[in-house]
Amino acid sequence: MKTWIEIDGRLIDLEAHLSRTRTIVTLGKNSEEAYNVIALDDEELDVFQCQFTRSGEGWKVQNGQWRTDCPKGIHSRLQHACSLCMGCCVNVHPGQPTYGWRLPEKPTLCNGTEIGTEGVDLKDGDVIEVGKRRMIVKLKD
Repeated sequence: MKTWIEIDGRLIDLEAHLSRTRTIVTLGKNSEEAYNVIALDDEELDVFQCQFTRSGEGWKVQNGQWRTDCPKGIHSRLQHACSLCMGCCVNVHPGQPTYGWRLPEKPTLCNGTEIGTEGVDLKDGDVIEVGKRRMIVKLKD
């Protein structure tokens, strides 16, 4: 079963955004501070608003994002060690960047309830609210 997110009348297939190096789908404000797979122009949205991750046969949404603390990695399209500095970044131990959970200023809501970092499993018809946006979860075969 595929999981789609409808945003502003546009359907986004979460599975289509995964790859060998990308195992999560991040959503946040369009910004030069960080790359988000789904980047939206919304001043009320945080750069690190939420992320979608696989959960069993489906998906879950979590408040905030898991990011490397490497300044170059934050700008990277990857959410893991970016290797832009070849593991020699002066801000982290060589080859072992540190990670941290980055929380948004305003919470992510699912069906009107604030979600935490542990996330909630998505079901057909769930309404996710971030900033000024309402997204509807659609499950399709």
